[in-house]
Amino acid sequence: MTNPFELTATDAIKLIGKKKLSRYEWVQSCFERIREKEDLIKAWVYLDEDKALAKAKQLDNENDKKQLGIPFGTKDIIDASNTPTRFGTSFYQNNIPMRDAASVAVAKQAGCIFIGKTVSTELGHRAPGLTTNPHNKDFTPGGSSSGSAAAVASMMAPVCFGTQTTGSVIRPAAYCGVIGYKPSYGDFDKSGILPNSPSIDTLGLMTRSVEDISLFRSILLEEELVLIKKVDLKNIKVGFVKTPHWDKTDNSTKKSLEYFVNSLRSDKLNVIDLEIDNLISKSDALHLDISGYEFKRSISHERFNYYDQLSDQLRNGRLNDGYQVSNKNYQLALKELSILKNQVDAVFDEIDLIITPSAPGEALKGLDYTGSPIFNTTWSLNGNPCISLPLFTGNQGLPVGCQFVTRFGNDDKLIDFSNEIYRAYLK
Repeated sequence: MTNPFELTATDAIKLIGKKKLSRYEWVQSCFERIREKEDLIKAWVYLDEDKALAKAKQLDNENDKKQLGIPFGTKDIIDASNTPTRFGTSFYQNNIPMRDAASVAVAKQAGCIFIGKTVSTELGHRAPGLTTNPHNKDFTPGGSSSGSAAAVASMMAPVCFGTQTTGSVIRPAAYCGVIGYKPSYGDFDKSGILPNSPSIDTLGLMTRSVEDISLFRSILLEEELVLIKKVDLKNIKVGFVKTPHWDKTDNSTKKSLEYFVNSLRSDKLNVIDLEIDNLISKSDALHLDISGYEFKRSISHERFNYYDQLSDQLRNGRLNDGYQVSNKNYQLALKELSILKNQVDAVFDEIDLIITPSAPGEALKGLDYTGSPIFNTTWSLNGNPCISLPLFTGNQGLPVGCQFVTRFGNDDKLIDFSNEIYRAYLK
């Protein structure tokens, strides 16, 4: 049998149902994998093997099929009760909340087994943690959900939570070669998660299969699993969006995306070149003002009490952006955003799915910079659901993601489309 740590959540649950695998064996295997890989990958800031194994044994003894037993990790800006939440900083080492974040509480109630906290950048911004890329330790895993992406990519856990304000789920998923999902804004509750920019912040998922995205979406929504539907891709209309940032994309990624799109056309899919540069440029400008202003407010305690301990990247980045925006300009930006959301939504009157880069290319060499989110800003700001699939490999042998986007609220269709594409075009 495959090592249990290699299994997707969907496949492991099937084996548990057939009594060919126990929850204890699954969780134990994940911790064995962590011991094998963690010294190199550095994906975790906190682990609780004893409690996780005890929970797995309890669930096996109860033998309730509704208690799934899925091992999962969470980004270290998401609270888990009686567990340190350090927010990627040095000054919150003893911050131990008594309360689970809503997402963690819901997952635990479904019998999912919390195994630990994954590395986050500082306060969910840019300054990186210690995590390395599982495919090459000298390259960034991306950020800010760096540990979650690396943990799933290196098969330490089948599912991890991340968060996204700009590109913090989609980009590290692309860099690490896993599936990253950012749902429609507001679908997953955010209570118990450090606010970054509340108008934009979204809880997301990292997995190794599209089926697991669908499974965990149903868990977090506390709804029945929506089975993935088979889709005839020839019946949908696809827009290929290069964006005004195409010139910042590396040549290998350009070629891979263009080859992929041409393959879709050769297979008789209805693909058009879609030019929405004006909407993307407007999104970039509004995101800068809104996220900056809200971030400055969200981290008021830290900037007033720990300013000297904050990194230059944070002080000179989004925090500084916030200082440039008055409340009047912030309110004007919110009004403009309400108009922009309608304009972005109208794009999907003519198409079902957008294809666009997940990131400008492969992961960057070095661990000092987590990469650019320029291909994610529009969809984060406007709240559209998006998925990154690891469809390509770059010149340096590292994964390259392709991003798929649908209309706000069309998450189930996005999952259906993505699953069909992943099955048909993963090389």
